[in-house]
Amino acid sequence: MERYAGALEEVADGARQQERHYQLLSALQSLVKELPSSFQQRLSYTTLSDLALALLDGTVFEIVQGLLEIQHLTEKSLYNQRLRLQNEHRGGGAPDP
Repeated sequence: MERYAGALEEVADGARQQERHYQLLSALQSLVKELPSSFQQRLSYTTLSDLALALLDGTVFEIVQGLLEIQHLTEKSLYNQRLRLQNEHRGGGAPDP
């Protein structure tokens, strides 16, 4: 009986994942319809389906989150470098060696 319950749960998970894939694919198709026709022609059903699958597994979101963190660190570093350079220029620059 336990095997049967496990099998039913797997089927339900698969059905939920399939439904989510369909929702993402529909949303992507709606977005594509708003693009100029020259771009629409380049985005096949297979490409959109693959993109929806990539969104389903969460990898894309993890990559974007990592890139966002890198961007914030880079911006903070550049801001601090800018402040340091501004202070050097206001103070007459760095002393000669």
